[in-house]
Amino acid sequence: MLQRLPGAVMDRFLSLNLRTQMMIMILLMAIGSMGIILYSAQRQREADFREAAHLSLNLATLVHNDQKVLLSGAEQLLATLSYVEAVRLRDVPEVNRILAGLLKKSPQISNLLIIAPDGNVWASALPIHKPINAAERRFFQAALRSGRFSSGEYTIGKVLSKPTLSFGYPILDQQGKVQDVAVAAFTLTNYDTLLSSRNLPPNTSLLLLDHEGTILFGNKARELAGKKDRPDLFDSMKEGEQGTFIARNNSGIKKVTAYRKVYLKGESEPYMYVRTGIDEEWVVKKTSLPLMVNIAVMGAIVLLTALMALYISKRAILDKVRALREAAQKISAGDLTVRVNHCVAGGELGELGTAFDGMAQQLSVDIERRKRAEAEALAKGEELDRYFNNSLDLLCIADTRGRFRRLNPAWETVLGFPLDRLVGQNILDLIHPDDVSATADAVATLERRGDIQSFTNRFLHADGSYRSIEWHSVRPDGNIIYGTARDVTEKIKAEEEKLQLERQLLHAQKLESLGVLAGGIAHDFNNILMAIMGNAELALMRINKESPAVDNLQKIEQASTRAADLARQMLAYSGKGKFVVENIDLNRLLQEMLHMLEVSISKRALLKIDLHPSLPQMEADATQIRQVVMNLVINASEAIGDDNGFISIKTSSLKCDRSYLKKAWLEVDVPEGEYICLDVSDNGCGMDSATRNRIFDPFFTTKFTGRGLGMAAALGIVRGHRGAIIVDSEPRRGSSFRVLFPAADSTADIGEAVIRQESWKGSGTLLLVDDEDAVRGIASEMLQQLGFNLLTASDGMTAIELFAANPQVGIVLLDLTMPHMDGERCLVELQKIRPDVKVVMSSGYTEYEVTRKLSGKQLAGFIQKPYRLNALVEALRPIA
Repeated sequence: MLQRLPGAVMDRFLSLNLRTQMMIMILLMAIGSMGIILYSAQRQREADFREAAHLSLNLATLVHNDQKVLLSGAEQLLATLSYVEAVRLRDVPEVNRILAGLLKKSPQISNLLIIAPDGNVWASALPIHKPINAAERRFFQAALRSGRFSSGEYTIGKVLSKPTLSFGYPILDQQGKVQDVAVAAFTLTNYDTLLSSRNLPPNTSLLLLDHEGTILFGNKARELAGKKDRPDLFDSMKEGEQGTFIARNNSGIKKVTAYRKVYLKGESEPYMYVRTGIDEEWVVKKTSLPLMVNIAVMGAIVLLTALMALYISKRAILDKVRALREAAQKISAGDLTVRVNHCVAGGELGELGTAFDGMAQQLSVDIERRKRAEAEALAKGEELDRYFNNSLDLLCIADTRGRFRRLNPAWETVLGFPLDRLVGQNILDLIHPDDVSATADAVATLERRGDIQSFTNRFLHADGSYRSIEWHSVRPDGNIIYGTARDVTEKIKAEEEKLQLERQLLHAQKLESLGVLAGGIAHDFNNILMAIMGNAELALMRINKESPAVDNLQKIEQASTRAADLARQMLAYSGKGKFVVENIDLNRLLQEMLHMLEVSISKRALLKIDLHPSLPQMEADATQIRQVVMNLVINASEAIGDDNGFISIKTSSLKCDRSYLKKAWLEVDVPEGEYICLDVSDNGCGMDSATRNRIFDPFFTTKFTGRGLGMAAALGIVRGHRGAIIVDSEPRRGSSFRVLFPAADSTADIGEAVIRQESWKGSGTLLLVDDEDAVRGIASEMLQQLGFNLLTASDGMTAIELFAANPQVGIVLLDLTMPHMDGERCLVELQKIRPDVKVVMSSGYTEYEVTRKLSGKQLAGFIQKPYRLNALVEALRPIA
């Protein structure tokens, strides 16, 4: 900075004594430092405001995401509720009981209702003391109009008399018309817990508003609930999906404010606004205190520096400079005996004094020292040559054009070429073509920076293969490069194999979690299906064969059978079941599914199907293959979204070799041979590499309402059939999934199961044990239909008491999975009372799993849930 001053001012400054110059420099430094402190404080304050805005927006986003997850669960709950038979039959007591049970398991929901098309509430999780009509409510009208999950507005709930935000889900009859509207109501008070669990600035505020600006919830101003937001504040949230601004809130406190809009799928208007705020006063205080501390510290430093400058200028500089000046004059006169180290010691001036003292001595011994240095260099050169030739690492010297000038013998061992062929050759001539560009860039970096710490490329071996070489290189001067390298081919291969194994292990663990979930659902689902299938079968036996209801009952049986198949496949995921494998025609299966696929995809998507003629058959479970096709097609439809597009389904056969099968996801170990190809492709949004690497992870999804199970289940099914999946996708270029199934050897057709009616009758007393009321009810009717005298028990303890009190019991039909005392323990206790008791175990799991679990327990038989009357006959006839 001083060099830019006018010449006269600079001359005047340099003419001042050293102390004055030091004081002026200290003053200038203090002024500059003070400016930096003030500037930094201003920038810090701006950064604090940005941080507050970011923190506020993060909180709004957290609430936004939490609300999305909450609504996704509520929609799924209402959708599931719409399929409950009691709801469709309007069985009010049963539906009220179901709703009350669901409400206890969903603490975030304040009430569950079902409303008729005229607006009258006919079912509620909480008791209703007077008739309620919701015909004017926004959520009810929107659900009737749109036929989908819809949002409401702020209201005072007529059941709880609390501020409520409700959402409606239309329940459709078989003709697609709205039969009822299922409703989930929320009081939105759970966000107090969310705020208290996070480390937020004091007085952080959170407001939830409906689409009209009515305040639903406020953690700092609960009295505002139900009131309209200030118009200027509400208008500030109209632009964009999210944003930040600074304004005074409804209480007059200036806040750094952020907002997020919350939408329901299919609604163009947000049903909720999330607004958060952090006090501006908190942001200002963060900056003010450090500023005052910095100014005080700076003042103290300037004062201390000035005092030290006065002392140092004399003792450390002026006195030593005078002694050095006198010594320099003597040395210039030829007096090499002068010494100043005794009066000039310490610091840079002390080093200069030491240099003066050594100058004369250096002149007298210079020739001798030069000769000694040359001898040492020669000895070191011989040592380096021995090291160079005997090193197991690859050592080389090359020029900046990339030509080898010298190599050690290790190169011949690693690459198989003689050294005389390698010396003089350009490095790039030996590099793998894919690595030439990167190697050239590395050489350019070496020329620019002088060293490369680590770099790997592939070198040609004499046998035609390539070896991976890891480099460490330096360029000490302008034309020479020194390099050390090591053959890391085996190391890289081992690391790749380890990474592949870890990925497969991780995915296996994720699939295991999916299996546990599927097994639990299938077990409970089987009990429900038991009641449906049994009642339908008994009704068919008792009803007049000419009744028009016969066709409906048969359809119920067919649908229940299909549902039971699905439950068995879910057990297969959990490791508690197995596939029902048979020879199937993939073309025929796709033709049967065509209508279902067309109604399942977006109306904007065109479904194209291309079936290869004379397609070989495959050994597979038809239900599982249907699920794979459905998952892939729905996934393609969701990728197209609201845009126009197409979905292509194509079949073919292909002979696959090892190189082609390596393209499969996780490179599954499937044998070479003929495979049946199912190609499902779309022109949707596509996927980037990060998404492609996770699409088969359980619970991974890119959708707000998804469960993330479809693709993981599809992969599990395909791998269970000894097949593989190849994925090809790029962003904005669509996706293609190729599923490979091994072709079957035989050509058997899929046959229809024949249900055999039984006329066999049993006799004697039978004890039925099951914790599910529905299962006990239908099983009792079946057993009485077969002629048994019946005793029933709802748990293991009751069963033991009844068995001990009724010695005439000849057979026990025992459920495996019960609370308190399960079937295995109950079986042991029954055999203690009477060792020869005939026990038939019933379970949703397969006979293989149950008999393995109860090995050595002497079961008289087994029947798998859900079972029909003829299956019951087959299980009891041999022992009755």
